[in-house]
Amino acid sequence: MPTVVNIAGTSPVDDPSYRYKMPLVFGKVEGRGNGIKTVIPNVTEVAMSLHRDAGEVTKFFGCELGAQTKYSEKDDRYIVNGSHADVALQQMVHKYIEGFVLCPQCGLPETHYKIKEGCIYHRCAACGAKEMVDMEHKLCTYILAQHKKEKKMKKEQAKKDKANPKPKADSKDTKDKKKGSDDDKKVKKKKKKDGDDTKKTKKKSKKKKLVGDDIAVVDDEKKLSDDIDDLSIASQNEVNDADAMDLAITGVQAFLQNNPNATATQTAEVVVNQQMSSALKSHDKVHILLRAIITPSFYKEQQIQKYASFISQTTKGNPIMERHLIGAVETLCINKPKNFPVMLKQLYDEEVLEEEIILQWAFDGRSGYTADAVEEGKRAGLRGEAEPFITWLQDEDDSSGSDSD
Repeated sequence: MPTVVNIAGTSPVDDPSYRYKMPLVFGKVEGRGNGIKTVIPNVTEVAMSLHRDAGEVTKFFGCELGAQTKYSEKDDRYIVNGSHADVALQQMVHKYIEGFVLCPQCGLPETHYKIKEGCIYHRCAACGAKEMVDMEHKLCTYILAQHKKEKKMKKEQAKKDKANPKPKADSKDTKDKKKGSDDDKKVKKKKKKDGDDTKKTKKKSKKKKLVGDDIAVVDDEKKLSDDIDDLSIASQNEVNDADAMDLAITGVQAFLQNNPNATATQTAEVVVNQQMSSALKSHDKVHILLRAIITPSFYKEQQIQKYASFISQTTKGNPIMERHLIGAVETLCINKPKNFPVMLKQLYDEEVLEEEIILQWAFDGRSGYTADAVEEGKRAGLRGEAEPFITWLQDEDDSSGSDSD
C-alpha cells in the first residue's frame, strides 16, 4: 500500500505524474472505555504538505467526527477522542482538502487564506482567484480565532520592540571606524568627481574629432550599441501575456494540424500543457482552445459542432469555466458582434453552455470573466445583439415551467 498519494479532494486524482503529493494519514488508538482516543503521529507532515496548520487539520477531524480534540505543538502530539480507523481519517483529510485547500476555480492546492471583515477567502497563487470558503462550517470559527490570536501576538511583539529598542554600541573604536569610513567616502567621492571630469573632457575631445570622415566611427558605435540592446532584451527572456497566448494558440493549432484524428482528451492535455508552459492562468485554457479552432468561416464549416466535445473536455461542466468560455466568445466577436449570438446558440445547442450560465452572463453585468480588451461599450453591443436569443431562452424556460405545472 502506498504511503504517499496525490493531494485530492473528494474526487481522486489518478495522474501518476501529478506533482502535488501528501503522506497518508494514520492513527494509533490508545486507552479503553470512556478514555479511548486516537493519536495521529504524522498530522504535522500531512499539514505541511497542504501548507496548513496541524492544529487546524486536527480540529477539522473533531468538527466532522463530533469528537473533542487536544493538541500540543510543543510536544507535536495531536489527539482525537474516540477510536477512528485510518480509512475514516483519510476520508476526512480529502474532505478538508476539498473545502479548505483546493482552489474552487482551478482545482489546485496552491491557496492561502485571506481574511477580511470576518470572512475567509481562498487566494490562489496558481490562477489568482479569490473565492470565499464555506463560512457555515464550524472550522471557520477556529480559523478566525487563530487569526485574531496571531494578530494580537504580533501587536504585542511590536510594542515590546518599540518599548525596548536594541541599544546601539557607540564605543571609541566604533567612532574611530565611523570617522575612518567617512574619510574613505570623501576620498572616493573626490576620485569619482575627478573621473567624471576626465570622462567629460574625453567626450568633448572625441566629439571634436568625429567630423567628416570619422562619421563612420559613430555609425559603428551606434550599430554596436544596438546589438548590445538586442542582446540585453533577448537575455531577459520576458514574454508578455499576449505573446504567450499567441504562442500557446500556435502550439495547439500545430498539434491539431499534425494530428487530425486527435481525441478530445488528447487535445485537452495539449491545451493544458501549452497553458502551463506559457505561464498563463488556468482559465486561459478556454481562450487558447477557442482561438485555435474557430476561424471566420466557423458557421460554414460547422466548427463549433465539430469541436463541441473538445470544448466540453476543457470546461468539464464547471460553471466558472463556462463563464470564461462566454468571455472567450466575447473576445472572438469583438469586431464582428453579429457572430456572437450565433456562437452562443450553437454552444447551447451542443450542450456545451448551460442556459443558466448564459442568463447569468446576460444579467450580471460586467464581471471578472470579461477580458480587458472588451470595453464596456463593446460588451453592451454584444449584449444587444444577443437580446433576441436571451429573450427566447427566457420564454422557453417559462413555457417549460408551465408545462411541468
